[in-house]
Amino acid sequence: MKLSILQENLKNAVNLTSHFISSKAQLPILSNILIQTDKSKLILSATNLENSITISIAAKIEKEGEIAVNGKILNDIVSNLSSGTIEIEVVKEQIKLISPNFKLNILGTNTSDFPKLPKDVGKNPIILDRNEFIQSLSKILFSVSLDETRPILTGVLFSFKKKGLSLVATDGFRLSEINLKSKIESDDINLIIPKSILNEIVRIEGDGEIKLSYDKNNKQVVFKIGDNLLSSRVIEGEFPDYKKIIPKNIECTLHVDKYELDKAIKLASVFARDSGNMIKFKITKDKLIISAESSTSGNQETELEVRSEDLIETEIMFNYRFVEEAIKAIEDDEIQIKTTGPNTAAIFLDTKFSNFLHLIMPIKSQS
Repeated sequence: MKLSILQENLKNAVNLTSHFISSKAQLPILSNILIQTDKSKLILSATNLENSITISIAAKIEKEGEIAVNGKILNDIVSNLSSGTIEIEVVKEQIKLISPNFKLNILGTNTSDFPKLPKDVGKNPIILDRNEFIQSLSKILFSVSLDETRPILTGVLFSFKKKGLSLVATDGFRLSEINLKSKIESDDINLIIPKSILNEIVRIEGDGEIKLSYDKNNKQVVFKIGDNLLSSRVIEGEFPDYKKIIPKNIECTLHVDKYELDKAIKLASVFARDSGNMIKFKITKDKLIISAESSTSGNQETELEVRSEDLIETEIMFNYRFVEEAIKAIEDDEIQIKTTGPNTAAIFLDTKFSNFLHLIMPIKSQS
C-alpha cells in the first residue's frame, strides 16, 4: 500500500472511526482500525461487534493494499501532525507515515481476523431528511435510560408506519416522543436502536439525506450518511406501551415563559440538590409558584405569572433535572404544561413543534 492524503481529512476520519474500537482483551483485533484502499479512496473501518463504521475519504493511491493498526495510537499521532499532505506506505506489517519534518513507523497486524462489516446500505433503503432527523434526535436522546439492567430502555424506539416515523425514548421517569413531518415510505415496523450509534450519527456533519435499512436475519440496522456507513445491532424485546401513561383528560393547561421558568428551576436547584432533587410546582390562579427546601441550607420560592386554561389548583413535585432538560429541548419562547393532578404525569409541549411531546412523571405525594 502506498498513498498520499491531506492530514485534515485523515484526522477527522480517524477520530470518528476510533469511537468504534474496543479494548476487549480477548479480541485484540477490535482495538484496531482496518485501513484499505479502493481506487481513489482510503477506507477506514472499526467495530466493537455491537456497532461498526466504515468511512471513505479521497486519497491519491499509488499502490493498493490493507493493514490493521491500533486505533488509539493512530488517532493520537494523526491528531498531532501538522496540516498538509501525509505520505503513507505499508511495508510488510509496518505502516510508515511521512509528513514535512516528521516520519514514523507503527507496527500493524494482519487483517484476516478483522470481522466482516456491511459493504452498503442495501436495496430500497428508507430515506430520511438528515436535518430533520438530527434535530429530532436532539430533542429525545436525553430521555434514554442509562440503566443497563433494563436494556430495552437504553435505545430509541423507531416506529415506522406507512404515514411516517415516530421516535420515542424513555427511562421510566420521563418520556419524549417526536413524529417526523417528512413523508417516509416504509413497511410498518418497530425497531429499538441503541443510543450509542445514534450519538455517533448526530456527530457526523453534512447535509442531504440519510439512508437506512434493516437486516432482519442479522438483527442489524445500517445507516449511510454521505461516505460514512454505520451499523448497529438492534435491541431485541418489546418496548413498553408508552401510550398508556400519556394523560387523555387534561384538567389544566399553563402557558409559561421559557426563560423565566428556566431561571426559577435553576434557583430552586440550589436547595433541591440536598433533598433528592425535588422541587414543588404550586399552581394557583394566574401563578405558578416553584419552591424547594433543604434541611441544611434553607429554602426558596419563585412566583411566575402564567396564562391558564381549565385551571385546577394543585401541587406537583418533580425532579428538577428532568424539568431542566425538558426546557433545553423546547425551542419556543413559551412552554405549555398540561396536568391532571399531583400524582399523574405532566406534559411539556413546544408550540413551535406540535409534533413533539415530553412527559415527566411526578414524585408522588405521600399525603
